[in-house]
Amino acid sequence: MRFVSLVALALVCSGLWCRAAGQTPVSAGIQPATRGAVGGIEYSLPPDKLQKALALYRLDQLSLILEPLYGLLVLIALLYFAIVARFRTFAEGISKRRWMQGLIVVPLFLIAASTLTAPIDMYHHHIGLEYGLSVQGWGSWWRDWLKTLLLTVIVGTILLVLMYFMVRRSPRRWWFYGWLICIPVVVFVMFISPLVIEPMFYTFSPLEQTNPELVTQIERVVQRADLEIPRSRMYSMNASEKLTGDNAYVSGFGASKRVVVWDTTQKHMTNPEIMFVFGHEMGHYVLNHIVKGIVATLLFMLALLYLAFLCCGWMLHRWGAKWQIREIGDWASVPMLMLLLSFFAFATTPLQNGVGRYFEHQADTYGLEAIHGLVPDSKIVAAQSFQILGENWLEYPDISDAFEWWAADHPITRKRVQYAQDYDPWADGKRPEFVKDSR
Repeated sequence: MRFVSLVALALVCSGLWCRAAGQTPVSAGIQPATRGAVGGIEYSLPPDKLQKALALYRLDQLSLILEPLYGLLVLIALLYFAIVARFRTFAEGISKRRWMQGLIVVPLFLIAASTLTAPIDMYHHHIGLEYGLSVQGWGSWWRDWLKTLLLTVIVGTILLVLMYFMVRRSPRRWWFYGWLICIPVVVFVMFISPLVIEPMFYTFSPLEQTNPELVTQIERVVQRADLEIPRSRMYSMNASEKLTGDNAYVSGFGASKRVVVWDTTQKHMTNPEIMFVFGHEMGHYVLNHIVKGIVATLLFMLALLYLAFLCCGWMLHRWGAKWQIREIGDWASVPMLMLLLSFFAFATTPLQNGVGRYFEHQADTYGLEAIHGLVPDSKIVAAQSFQILGENWLEYPDISDAFEWWAADHPITRKRVQYAQDYDPWADGKRPEFVKDSR
Protein backbone atom coordinates (compact mmCIF):
# COMPACT_ATOMS: atom_id res chain seq x y z
CA MET A 1 0.00 0.00 0.00
CA ARG A 2 1.17 3.55 -0.51
CA PHE A 3 2.59 5.10 2.61
CA VAL A 4 -0.19 5.09 5.21
CA SER A 5 -0.06 7.34 8.24
CA LEU A 6 -2.35 9.39 10.38
CA VAL A 7 -1.86 12.33 8.10
CA ALA A 8 -2.80 10.24 5.10
CA LEU A 9 -5.98 9.22 6.86
CA ALA A 10 -6.73 12.83 7.71
CA LEU A 11 -6.15 14.04 4.17
CA VAL A 12 -8.05 11.34 2.34
CA CYS A 13 -10.99 10.92 4.68
CA SER A 14 -12.76 13.93 3.13
CA GLY A 15 -13.09 11.97 -0.10
CA LEU A 16 -12.93 8.41 1.19
CA TRP A 17 -16.63 7.86 1.85
CA CYS A 18 -18.48 10.24 -0.46
CA ARG A 19 -16.80 10.17 -3.85
CA ALA A 20 -19.14 9.58 -6.71
CA ALA A 21 -18.57 6.54 -8.87
CA GLY A 22 -17.25 8.96 -11.43
CA GLN A 23 -15.62 7.42 -14.37
CA THR A 24 -14.92 8.35 -17.98
CA PRO A 25 -16.54 9.93 -21.06
CA VAL A 26 -18.17 7.94 -23.79
CA SER A 27 -16.89 8.67 -27.28
CA ALA A 28 -19.23 9.50 -30.14
CA GLY A 29 -20.05 6.55 -32.30
CA ILE A 30 -19.35 3.85 -29.72
CA GLN A 31 -22.27 1.61 -28.89
CA PRO A 32 -22.58 2.30 -25.13
CA ALA A 33 -24.52 -0.76 -24.04
CA THR A 34 -25.96 -4.03 -25.16
CA ARG A 35 -29.42 -5.44 -24.61
CA GLY A 36 -29.96 -8.52 -22.52
CA ALA A 37 -32.41 -11.28 -23.23
CA VAL A 38 -35.18 -9.45 -21.39
CA GLY A 39 -34.48 -6.11 -23.09
CA GLY A 40 -32.48 -4.56 -20.26
CA ILE A 41 -29.09 -2.91 -20.41
CA GLU A 42 -26.14 -5.12 -19.52
CA TYR A 43 -22.84 -3.47 -18.73
CA SER A 44 -20.37 -4.24 -21.51
CA LEU A 45 -17.41 -2.78 -23.35
CA PRO A 46 -16.49 -2.64 -27.05
CA PRO A 47 -13.62 -4.99 -27.98
CA ASP A 48 -10.84 -2.36 -27.93
CA LYS A 49 -11.82 -1.05 -24.50
CA LEU A 50 -12.47 -4.55 -23.18
CA GLN A 51 -8.86 -5.48 -23.91
CA LYS A 52 -7.56 -2.41 -22.08
CA ALA A 53 -9.94 -2.95 -19.17
CA LEU A 54 -8.77 -6.54 -18.77
CA ALA A 55 -5.14 -5.41 -18.72
CA LEU A 56 -5.92 -2.78 -16.10
CA TYR A 57 -7.86 -5.29 -14.02
CA ARG A 58 -4.89 -7.66 -14.00
CA LEU A 59 -2.58 -4.82 -12.99
CA ASP A 60 -4.98 -3.91 -10.18
CA GLN A 61 -4.97 -7.51 -8.97
CA LEU A 62 -1.18 -7.46 -8.75
CA SER A 63 -1.26 -4.08 -7.02
CA LEU A 64 -3.42 -5.47 -4.22
CA ILE A 65 -0.38 -7.28 -2.87
CA LEU A 66 2.64 -5.52 -4.34
CA GLU A 67 1.76 -1.96 -3.32
CA PRO A 68 1.05 -2.74 0.34
CA LEU A 69 4.16 -4.89 0.47
CA TYR A 70 6.30 -2.13 -1.01
CA GLY A 71 4.92 0.46 1.43
CA LEU A 72 5.62 -1.80 4.39
CA LEU A 73 9.12 -2.56 3.10
CA VAL A 74 9.86 1.16 2.89
CA LEU A 75 8.97 1.59 6.56
CA ILE A 76 10.94 -1.52 7.51
CA ALA A 77 13.95 -0.16 5.63
CA LEU A 78 13.74 3.14 7.49
CA LEU A 79 13.78 1.17 10.73
CA TYR A 80 16.43 -1.37 9.73
CA PHE A 81 18.90 1.28 8.62
CA ALA A 82 18.00 3.51 11.59
CA ILE A 83 17.36 6.46 9.27
CA VAL A 84 14.93 8.18 11.61
CA ALA A 85 17.21 7.46 14.57
CA ARG A 86 19.81 9.50 12.72
CA PHE A 87 17.26 12.26 12.20
CA ARG A 88 16.64 12.19 15.97
CA THR A 89 20.35 12.44 16.77
CA PHE A 90 20.65 15.35 14.36
CA ALA A 91 17.66 17.09 15.99
CA GLU A 92 19.09 16.54 19.48
CA GLY A 93 22.21 18.36 18.39
CA ILE A 94 20.12 21.37 17.44
CA SER A 95 17.75 21.59 20.41
CA LYS A 96 17.19 19.91 23.77
CA ARG A 97 13.46 20.58 23.63
CA ARG A 98 11.47 17.51 22.62
CA TRP A 99 8.80 19.41 20.72
CA MET A 100 11.45 21.25 18.71
CA GLN A 101 13.13 17.94 17.92
CA GLY A 102 9.77 16.64 16.69
CA LEU A 103 9.41 19.63 14.36
CA ILE A 104 12.68 18.52 12.78
CA VAL A 105 12.36 14.72 12.84
CA VAL A 106 8.74 14.31 11.71
CA PRO A 107 9.00 16.44 8.53
CA LEU A 108 12.24 14.68 7.58
CA PHE A 109 10.56 11.30 8.10
CA LEU A 110 7.49 12.25 6.06
CA ILE A 111 9.63 13.59 3.24
CA ALA A 112 11.80 10.47 3.23
CA ALA A 113 8.80 8.10 3.27
CA SER A 114 6.95 10.05 0.57
CA THR A 115 10.04 10.20 -1.62
CA LEU A 116 10.68 6.47 -1.31
CA THR A 117 7.08 5.66 -2.23
CA ALA A 118 6.96 8.20 -5.08
CA PRO A 119 7.68 5.46 -7.66
CA ILE A 120 4.25 4.00 -6.94
CA ASP A 121 2.60 7.37 -7.57
CA MET A 122 4.65 7.78 -10.74
CA TYR A 123 3.62 4.31 -11.90
CA HIS A 124 -0.08 5.11 -11.45
CA HIS A 125 0.27 8.34 -13.42
CA HIS A 126 2.14 6.50 -16.16
CA ILE A 127 -0.67 3.95 -16.38
CA GLY A 128 -3.23 6.78 -16.53
CA LEU A 129 -1.39 8.35 -19.46
CA GLU A 130 -0.79 5.00 -21.18
CA TYR A 131 -4.47 4.06 -21.12
CA GLY A 132 -5.84 7.52 -21.83
CA LEU A 133 -7.32 8.14 -18.39
CA SER A 134 -5.07 11.14 -17.79
CA VAL A 135 -3.87 14.03 -19.96
CA GLN A 136 -1.81 15.74 -17.27
CA GLY A 137 1.79 16.41 -18.20
CA TRP A 138 4.59 15.29 -15.96
CA GLY A 139 5.53 18.85 -14.99
CA SER A 140 2.02 19.57 -13.75
CA TRP A 141 1.88 16.18 -12.06
CA TRP A 142 5.10 16.83 -10.14
CA ARG A 143 3.77 20.20 -8.99
CA ASP A 144 0.69 18.44 -7.63
CA TRP A 145 2.89 15.82 -5.99
CA LEU A 146 4.89 18.52 -4.22
CA LYS A 147 1.70 20.22 -3.08
CA THR A 148 0.50 16.92 -1.64
CA LEU A 149 3.84 16.46 0.09
CA LEU A 150 3.58 19.95 1.60
CA LEU A 151 0.10 19.21 2.96
CA THR A 152 1.31 15.84 4.27
CA VAL A 153 4.21 17.46 6.09
CA ILE A 154 2.06 20.20 7.63
CA VAL A 155 -0.82 18.04 8.83
CA GLY A 156 1.35 15.03 9.63
CA THR A 157 3.75 17.06 11.74
CA ILE A 158 0.89 18.57 13.75
CA LEU A 159 -0.69 15.17 14.37
CA LEU A 160 2.46 13.28 15.22
CA VAL A 161 4.02 15.94 17.45
CA LEU A 162 0.79 16.12 19.45
CA MET A 163 0.51 12.32 19.42
CA TYR A 164 3.99 11.86 20.84
CA PHE A 165 3.31 14.46 23.49
CA MET A 166 0.55 12.11 24.68
CA VAL A 167 2.82 9.06 24.33
CA ARG A 168 5.26 10.61 26.80
CA ARG A 169 2.59 11.96 29.15
CA SER A 170 0.50 8.78 29.33
CA PRO A 171 2.37 5.63 28.22
CA ARG A 172 -0.66 3.41 28.94
CA ARG A 173 -3.46 5.52 27.44
CA TRP A 174 -1.71 7.53 24.75
CA TRP A 175 -3.69 5.71 22.05
CA PHE A 176 -6.94 7.16 23.42
CA TYR A 177 -5.71 10.65 24.22
CA GLY A 178 -3.90 10.77 20.90
CA TRP A 179 -7.14 9.83 19.20
CA LEU A 180 -8.91 12.68 20.96
CA ILE A 181 -6.32 15.03 19.51
CA CYS A 182 -6.95 13.61 16.04
CA ILE A 183 -10.64 14.51 16.16
CA PRO A 184 -10.38 18.30 15.77
CA VAL A 185 -7.52 17.97 13.28
CA VAL A 186 -9.46 15.58 11.03
CA VAL A 187 -12.65 17.62 11.29
CA PHE A 188 -10.78 20.82 10.49
CA VAL A 189 -9.03 19.29 7.47
CA MET A 190 -12.33 18.01 6.12
CA PHE A 191 -14.00 21.37 6.68
CA ILE A 192 -11.37 23.41 4.87
CA SER A 193 -10.76 20.84 2.11
CA PRO A 194 -13.22 22.34 -0.42
CA LEU A 195 -12.17 25.88 0.50
CA VAL A 196 -8.39 25.51 0.62
CA ILE A 197 -7.09 22.08 -0.39
CA GLU A 198 -9.14 21.19 -3.48
CA PRO A 199 -8.56 24.60 -5.17
CA MET A 200 -4.82 23.94 -4.90
CA PHE A 201 -5.25 21.22 -7.52
CA TYR A 202 -8.24 22.22 -9.65
CA THR A 203 -10.10 25.33 -10.76
CA PHE A 204 -13.69 25.73 -9.58
CA SER A 205 -16.40 28.06 -10.81
CA PRO A 206 -20.09 28.45 -9.96
CA LEU A 207 -22.09 25.95 -11.98
CA GLU A 208 -24.68 28.65 -12.63
CA GLN A 209 -22.10 30.63 -14.60
CA THR A 210 -20.78 27.75 -16.69
CA ASN A 211 -24.02 25.84 -17.29
CA PRO A 212 -27.17 27.72 -16.20
CA GLU A 213 -29.49 25.34 -18.08
CA LEU A 214 -28.09 22.39 -16.16
CA VAL A 215 -28.61 24.24 -12.87
CA THR A 216 -32.27 24.78 -13.82
CA GLN A 217 -32.70 21.05 -14.47
CA ILE A 218 -30.85 20.15 -11.29
CA GLU A 219 -33.14 22.38 -9.25
CA ARG A 220 -36.04 20.19 -10.33
CA VAL A 221 -34.31 17.26 -8.63
CA VAL A 222 -33.62 19.37 -5.55
CA GLN A 223 -37.26 20.43 -5.30
CA ARG A 224 -38.40 16.82 -5.65
CA ALA A 225 -36.44 15.99 -2.52
CA ASP A 226 -37.89 19.00 -0.69
CA LEU A 227 -34.33 20.14 -0.10
CA GLU A 228 -32.61 23.47 -0.30
CA ILE A 229 -29.23 23.43 -2.01
CA PRO A 230 -28.51 27.02 -3.01
CA ARG A 231 -26.95 27.66 -6.38
CA SER A 232 -23.99 29.11 -4.55
CA ARG A 233 -23.13 25.57 -3.37
CA MET A 234 -23.13 24.05 -6.88
CA TYR A 235 -19.74 24.14 -8.59
CA SER A 236 -18.14 23.07 -11.83
CA MET A 237 -14.60 21.66 -11.64
CA ASN A 238 -12.17 22.00 -14.53
CA ALA A 239 -11.09 18.36 -14.49
CA SER A 240 -10.41 18.19 -18.23
CA GLU A 241 -7.02 19.84 -17.73
CA LYS A 242 -5.79 16.63 -16.11
CA LEU A 243 -8.29 13.81 -16.52
CA THR A 244 -10.58 12.39 -19.16
CA GLY A 245 -13.17 10.92 -16.80
CA ASP A 246 -16.61 12.05 -15.72
CA ASN A 247 -17.33 12.54 -12.04
CA ALA A 248 -19.22 14.46 -9.40
CA TYR A 249 -18.84 14.52 -5.65
CA VAL A 250 -19.82 16.11 -2.36
CA SER A 251 -17.22 17.55 0.00
CA GLY A 252 -17.05 19.65 3.15
CA PHE A 253 -19.74 19.97 5.76
CA GLY A 254 -21.68 22.77 7.37
CA ALA A 255 -20.75 26.10 5.82
CA SER A 256 -18.21 24.45 3.48
CA LYS A 257 -20.47 21.70 2.09
CA ARG A 258 -20.81 21.77 -1.68
CA VAL A 259 -21.73 19.64 -4.70
CA VAL A 260 -19.22 19.56 -7.55
CA VAL A 261 -19.82 18.41 -11.14
CA TRP A 262 -16.77 17.89 -13.34
CA ASP A 263 -16.69 19.77 -16.65
CA THR A 264 -16.08 16.46 -18.41
CA THR A 265 -19.36 15.16 -17.05
CA GLN A 266 -21.14 18.17 -18.52
CA LYS A 267 -19.52 17.52 -21.90
CA HIS A 268 -20.13 13.81 -22.17
CA MET A 269 -23.48 13.20 -20.48
CA THR A 270 -26.96 14.37 -21.33
CA ASN A 271 -28.87 16.54 -18.88
CA PRO A 272 -31.10 13.64 -17.74
CA GLU A 273 -28.00 11.53 -17.05
CA ILE A 274 -26.38 14.37 -15.14
CA MET A 275 -29.61 14.80 -13.19
CA PHE A 276 -29.25 11.23 -12.00
CA VAL A 277 -25.57 11.71 -11.15
CA PHE A 278 -26.51 14.84 -9.25
CA GLY A 279 -29.32 12.96 -7.52
CA HIS A 280 -26.74 10.42 -6.40
CA GLU A 281 -24.54 13.21 -5.00
CA MET A 282 -27.56 14.85 -3.41
CA GLY A 283 -28.13 11.54 -1.66
CA HIS A 284 -24.72 11.90 -0.01
CA TYR A 285 -25.69 15.46 0.88
CA VAL A 286 -29.11 14.60 2.34
CA LEU A 287 -28.09 11.37 4.07
CA ASN A 288 -25.19 13.11 5.85
CA HIS A 289 -22.64 10.69 4.49
CA ILE A 290 -19.79 13.11 5.04
CA VAL A 291 -20.59 13.48 8.73
CA LYS A 292 -21.11 9.73 9.00
CA GLY A 293 -17.85 9.28 7.13
CA ILE A 294 -16.08 11.46 9.67
CA VAL A 295 -17.45 9.31 12.49
CA ALA A 296 -16.52 6.09 10.69
CA THR A 297 -13.02 7.36 9.94
CA LEU A 298 -12.45 8.44 13.53
CA LEU A 299 -13.66 5.12 14.89
CA PHE A 300 -11.38 3.39 12.44
CA MET A 301 -8.46 5.52 13.60
CA LEU A 302 -9.25 4.67 17.23
CA ALA A 303 -9.14 0.96 16.44
CA LEU A 304 -5.85 1.32 14.56
CA LEU A 305 -4.23 3.26 17.39
CA TYR A 306 -5.34 0.72 19.97
CA LEU A 307 -4.02 -2.18 17.91
CA ALA A 308 -0.74 -0.33 17.46
CA PHE A 309 -0.56 0.25 21.21
CA LEU A 310 -1.01 -3.47 21.86
CA CYS A 311 1.87 -4.38 19.55
CA CYS A 312 4.39 -1.57 19.94
CA GLY A 313 5.75 -2.80 23.28
CA TRP A 314 6.49 -6.24 21.85
CA MET A 315 8.16 -4.77 18.75
CA LEU A 316 10.23 -2.42 20.87
CA HIS A 317 11.38 -5.28 23.09
CA ARG A 318 12.18 -7.47 20.08
CA TRP A 319 13.91 -5.01 17.74
CA GLY A 320 14.21 -1.70 19.59
CA ALA A 321 17.96 -1.97 20.22
CA LYS A 322 18.69 -2.96 16.61
CA TRP A 323 16.61 -0.03 15.34
CA GLN A 324 18.24 2.34 17.88
CA ILE A 325 14.89 3.14 19.48
CA ARG A 326 15.27 3.97 23.17
CA GLU A 327 11.57 3.96 24.15
CA ILE A 328 8.14 4.28 22.64
CA GLY A 329 8.26 8.07 23.13
CA ASP A 330 11.52 8.31 21.18
CA TRP A 331 11.16 10.15 17.86
CA ALA A 332 13.01 7.25 16.25
CA SER A 333 9.93 5.08 16.88
CA VAL A 334 7.75 7.06 14.44
CA PRO A 335 8.26 4.64 11.52
CA MET A 336 7.50 1.73 13.86
CA LEU A 337 4.16 3.31 14.76
CA MET A 338 3.46 4.00 11.10
CA LEU A 339 4.40 0.42 10.22
CA LEU A 340 1.83 -0.93 12.66
CA LEU A 341 -0.85 1.50 11.52
CA SER A 342 -0.14 0.67 7.88
CA PHE A 343 -0.31 -3.07 8.48
CA PHE A 344 -3.61 -2.90 10.35
CA ALA A 345 -5.04 -0.44 7.83
CA PHE A 346 -4.22 -2.92 5.08
CA ALA A 347 -5.69 -5.83 7.04
CA THR A 348 -8.97 -3.94 7.52
CA THR A 349 -9.25 -2.80 3.90
CA PRO A 350 -12.40 -4.88 3.24
CA LEU A 351 -14.13 -3.26 6.21
CA GLN A 352 -13.25 0.24 5.04
CA ASN A 353 -14.40 -0.46 1.49
CA GLY A 354 -17.54 -2.18 2.74
CA VAL A 355 -18.60 1.02 4.49
CA GLY A 356 -17.90 2.96 1.30
CA ARG A 357 -19.98 0.57 -0.82
CA TYR A 358 -22.86 0.82 1.64
CA PHE A 359 -22.91 4.61 1.42
CA GLU A 360 -22.63 4.50 -2.37
CA HIS A 361 -25.48 2.01 -2.66
CA GLN A 362 -27.67 4.26 -0.55
CA ALA A 363 -26.79 7.20 -2.78
CA ASP A 364 -27.64 5.13 -5.87
CA THR A 365 -31.06 4.41 -4.41
CA TYR A 366 -31.57 8.07 -3.58
CA GLY A 367 -30.63 9.12 -7.10
CA LEU A 368 -33.08 6.65 -8.64
CA GLU A 369 -35.87 7.94 -6.43
CA ALA A 370 -34.98 11.60 -7.00
CA ILE A 371 -35.38 11.45 -10.80
CA HIS A 372 -38.30 9.02 -10.90
CA GLY A 373 -41.14 10.75 -12.76
CA LEU A 374 -38.96 13.74 -13.68
CA VAL A 375 -37.02 11.99 -16.43
CA PRO A 376 -38.58 9.70 -19.06
CA ASP A 377 -37.36 6.11 -18.70
CA SER A 378 -35.51 7.09 -15.55
CA LYS A 379 -34.30 3.56 -14.84
CA ILE A 380 -32.70 3.29 -18.28
CA VAL A 381 -31.20 6.77 -17.89
CA ALA A 382 -29.60 5.74 -14.59
CA ALA A 383 -28.32 2.47 -16.06
CA GLN A 384 -26.93 4.32 -19.04
CA SER A 385 -25.15 6.77 -16.71
CA PHE A 386 -23.41 3.88 -14.98
CA GLN A 387 -22.54 2.40 -18.38
CA ILE A 388 -20.86 5.64 -19.44
CA LEU A 389 -19.00 5.97 -16.17
CA GLY A 390 -17.76 2.39 -16.18
CA GLU A 391 -16.89 2.32 -19.85
CA ASN A 392 -14.76 5.39 -19.80
CA TRP A 393 -12.85 4.53 -16.65
CA LEU A 394 -12.24 1.15 -18.32
CA GLU A 395 -13.83 -0.89 -15.56
CA TYR A 396 -13.68 -4.56 -16.47
CA PRO A 397 -17.18 -6.07 -16.76
CA ASP A 398 -16.32 -9.38 -15.09
CA ILE A 399 -14.71 -8.20 -11.85
CA SER A 400 -14.86 -11.00 -9.33
CA ASP A 401 -16.85 -10.76 -6.11
CA ALA A 402 -13.64 -11.39 -4.16
CA PHE A 403 -11.91 -8.43 -5.83
CA GLU A 404 -14.92 -6.22 -5.17
CA TRP A 405 -15.01 -7.29 -1.52
CA TRP A 406 -11.35 -6.46 -1.00
CA ALA A 407 -10.57 -3.55 -3.30
CA ALA A 408 -13.73 -1.68 -4.34
CA ASP A 409 -15.09 1.25 -2.34
CA HIS A 410 -18.01 1.49 -4.82
CA PRO A 411 -20.29 -1.30 -5.99
CA ILE A 412 -18.97 -2.60 -9.30
CA THR A 413 -20.60 -1.14 -12.40
CA ARG A 414 -22.13 -4.41 -13.59
CA LYS A 415 -24.18 -4.64 -10.40
CA ARG A 416 -25.08 -0.96 -10.40
CA VAL A 417 -26.42 -1.14 -13.95
CA GLN A 418 -28.58 -4.11 -12.99
CA TYR A 419 -29.77 -2.51 -9.75
CA ALA A 420 -30.80 0.66 -11.56
CA GLN A 421 -33.18 -1.39 -13.69
CA ASP A 422 -34.42 -3.69 -10.92
CA TYR A 423 -35.23 -1.08 -8.26
CA ASP A 424 -38.91 -0.24 -8.68
CA PRO A 425 -40.89 0.01 -5.41
CA TRP A 426 -43.58 2.01 -7.20
CA ALA A 427 -44.58 -1.00 -9.33
CA ASP A 428 -45.57 -2.88 -6.16
CA GLY A 429 -47.28 0.10 -4.55
CA LYS A 430 -44.52 0.47 -1.95
CA ARG A 431 -43.12 3.72 -0.62
CA PRO A 432 -39.61 4.53 -1.78
CA GLU A 433 -36.89 4.36 0.86
CA PHE A 434 -35.73 7.97 0.91
CA VAL A 435 -37.65 10.36 -1.39
CA LYS A 436 -41.17 9.79 -0.11
CA ASP A 437 -43.01 11.96 -2.61
CA SER A 438 -41.35 10.55 -5.74
CA ARG A 439 -43.96 9.09 -8.04
